[in-house]
Amino acid sequence: MFVHFSFAPFRLSQRYIMSSSLSAPNRVTRQSTRIAASIRADSYCTLVQTRGTKQTRPDQILDQNTKLDQSTASEHADPVATVNRSRKKGTTSDQEYSENLPHKKKPRKIKPEPIYIIPDVERKETTFKGRLGYACLNTVLRNKKPASESIFCSRTCRLDNIKKNGIDVAKELGKRNVEDLFTMIQWNEDNHIRFLRLSSEMFPYASHGIYGYSLDYCAPLLARAGALANKYGHRLTTHPGQYTQLGSPRPGVIEACVRELAYHSEMLDTMGVGVDGVMIVHGGGMYENKTATLERIKKTITEVLPPNVRQRLVLENDELCYTAEDLLPLCEELDVPLVFDYHHDILNPSSIPPKTVIERATAIWRRRGIRPKQHLSEPRPGAITLMEKRAHADRCEALPIDLPDDMDLMIEAKDKEQAVLHLYRMYGLHPITHASLRPPDANPTKETKGRKSTKRARAKAEKLREELEGSTDSIPGSQETDTIISETRRPRKKRRIVARSTTPTDTSGSGGYRDY
Repeated sequence: MFVHFSFAPFRLSQRYIMSSSLSAPNRVTRQSTRIAASIRADSYCTLVQTRGTKQTRPDQILDQNTKLDQSTASEHADPVATVNRSRKKGTTSDQEYSENLPHKKKPRKIKPEPIYIIPDVERKETTFKGRLGYACLNTVLRNKKPASESIFCSRTCRLDNIKKNGIDVAKELGKRNVEDLFTMIQWNEDNHIRFLRLSSEMFPYASHGIYGYSLDYCAPLLARAGALANKYGHRLTTHPGQYTQLGSPRPGVIEACVRELAYHSEMLDTMGVGVDGVMIVHGGGMYENKTATLERIKKTITEVLPPNVRQRLVLENDELCYTAEDLLPLCEELDVPLVFDYHHDILNPSSIPPKTVIERATAIWRRRGIRPKQHLSEPRPGAITLMEKRAHADRCEALPIDLPDDMDLMIEAKDKEQAVLHLYRMYGLHPITHASLRPPDANPTKETKGRKSTKRARAKAEKLREELEGSTDSIPGSQETDTIISETRRPRKKRRIVARSTTPTDTSGSGGYRDY
């Protein structure tokens, strides 16, 4: 069943207005005529079903127009009569009128969780004894109904909102994010997940060049959240986004990079997170000269970054620019740990085997007294090109062959905590609470579940509409033409565009994902 707007009745009624709206019996002024035309336009732009619905006949339209003219004219000619008619309908006073207004919606009741059918998994063996973690978002808590019950730590706002209402808007969102972090940590403990990446958007615009702010206002709450994580032995880390470019040739970008890293370091320090709370950063763009960029990265780390920021900094190989082999010499020279990403190494491999890279990288972690960590993800099913393979699958189906037994492994998958529980079930790593499980997507594709751009579809729809309007085979206003046009002009949901917190930005040649 399709829905469309019918404009033909409005054209007929408009011609009727031109010829009859100034008739003497009605004594309608030109102003009231325009009002009547506007009312008719709104009245006749009605939704009509293209199947099984009878269209309005022209004679019915004319009869409706005549009644509308008379009603509108009499209301403008005699306002008292209009009031009297309202009173006859029962609206006898302003108080009664206000009582008839629609009341505010009542708070929605919390919906019970449906009963999920969880398919069985393939059983596998491993000697792995480390921790598995997930990034930023818990899908079980995030998808609670109604939306007011949803738990997540990445509430943000638009910069215009801060300009209009002040920075307290962002600070309040940050406070709510930290409050929800308590629930996430407790949920993780109840489900034997003791490794979590904090969202970079925990405090919106905290690192902004103009509207940035200190986290002192939320220090007691952050300290309590960190104490809870330390009590359970949970590891908390961060992953500043792809706009953090240590090797950028632009001074403004380096300044923004330092502010972003300082914000993450302040958050971890205030929470009382120990040395295992690292900040992972990609090499970034190559800027047409990888060797020169690596030298700028070295200079930024040694000469620009504050000591407390440098103590938490680690680098990671990416899938486009810097292999693990590219970063290893720099990491060994500066004693900066390297996070080895298996997925990125497959897409952008080093000339040396992963086992050798892991051994050399682990040696840096040991020297620094930090527990080593790695990243694991898989390409989405059906992905062929490099850009398609960059997107992460919903879940991972196997642990890496070269994975050390005592490694902390961050699972970068779309299903977040469900991807961790999936591996728990496959390898028998921890007991599972059945109520925490959610079924996987029955038909995963190479396309992710995120928002897609509609620019190309809208351009195609507009072109089709122009062809239909200019065609001599179709009569404008006919049911067939209106139906086709309506299918190309469906109302679009308003998209909430949120500016990033780090400015200025620099994404040339950058790999990696924000908060992944």
